[in-house]
Amino acid sequence: MGNVYVEEDVGLMDITTLGLGIGACSGVMEMRAKESLTLSGCAPVKEILQHLGLAFSFDVHEGEAVGAGERILQCIGNAKALHQAWKVSQNLLEHLSGVASYTKALVQEAKRGNADVEVVTTRKHFPGTKKMMLTAVLSGGASPHRLGLYDSVLVFAQHRVFLGDKEALARHFWELKQKFLEKKVAVEVENFQEALYFARIGADILQCEKMGEKELKRCVELKEKFPHVLISATGGINVNNAQATAACGVDLLVTSSPYFAKPKDVKVTMQPKEKR
Repeated sequence: MGNVYVEEDVGLMDITTLGLGIGACSGVMEMRAKESLTLSGCAPVKEILQHLGLAFSFDVHEGEAVGAGERILQCIGNAKALHQAWKVSQNLLEHLSGVASYTKALVQEAKRGNADVEVVTTRKHFPGTKKMMLTAVLSGGASPHRLGLYDSVLVFAQHRVFLGDKEALARHFWELKQKFLEKKVAVEVENFQEALYFARIGADILQCEKMGEKELKRCVELKEKFPHVLISATGGINVNNAQATAACGVDLLVTSSPYFAKPKDVKVTMQPKEKR
């Protein structure tokens, strides 16, 4: 079975390497960080290198800090395999290390505002990248907010429109809690009045969507009357406002911003093995 990343890039053949007649030459490829970063992407890169039959060694591992100029990886093999591994491996390390590095910075900013706050990421990653993105997020010190529709209960306004008036809503809400007794039930709320209502009917988590600091603090104060309730802030959370939002006293910051982080630069060099 092939490797999807290699097959997408190589297609039928690498016509440059083939045309130059260098495919059988033995060579060494190294990847080094051009800037400081938190490393991610090791697992899919290892799969690529193993698929292509390259000998390789990582100098650093998933989630570790890498300084500018430090070597990440060395590969040895024929030029054909090295060139097939080059760009896809570099892309994965750069993009995923960007996510991990941004996540780490975001967590640090949040902890400056509230040492007890947890940063969690949404499922707003590009489809098909869940495993890699969540690995990068974990490497940066955050956690997944939801793995998917199957692992947690989160009631949105888009659900509530089908449930009728408040009496019907409360009945359906109770039935939901009863059906999934082991699950905490989260509800997205847009203002203090919605937060108060759902706290009263038994919500476990109030997910406060795009609230200003004043209203968010009012929602946090609900914990005095409803001590079982957790308060999460979501909508536009990023490295620039994480500290101030966390300082409002929320339990969780829910964010998608790491998925759109700028990639980190990784430098690739290659040379014939016999010249080393």
